[in-house]
Amino acid sequence: MSFVTISALSRRRTLLASTAVLAGALVAGCAGFSPKTPEEEVRARAEARWDSLVKRDFDKAYSYAQPGFRAVVTPEAYKQRFGSAGSWKGAQIHEATCEAARCTVRVRLTTAINIPRFSQTIPEVVGYHSEVWVRDGGQWWFFEKL
Repeated sequence: MSFVTISALSRRRTLLASTAVLAGALVAGCAGFSPKTPEEEVRARAEARWDSLVKRDFDKAYSYAQPGFRAVVTPEAYKQRFGSAGSWKGAQIHEATCEAARCTVRVRLTTAINIPRFSQTIPEVVGYHSEVWVRDGGQWWFFEKL
């Protein structure tokens, strides 16, 4: 009888120890996880969108436009919005300020001038641009104007 009691006690201790180790691992894993703020989420998406625009990957940039815009404007029509007089050389997200379902992002843009005579005297222009991002369906989207 004492053998059965010791065996059952041993299994119980093993189960309790395993449960404690598992609970500790879950707590440690959750401690490293912190949900992103809306500003962090929008900054990351704005950065990815601008990286696409700098690379002239308009299909990728189009994927960041709000669903309502994409329902009306085709990817081909979207590409036609971009001319060739200038090309973006770099973009840095300076700040994002958010309200409930809207964020304003301030971007520092470096643009190369592609017009003959101007490009000799003004090879690059640096300026700031503000853009709007909206929350729709749990995701942040760049607000494209029609």
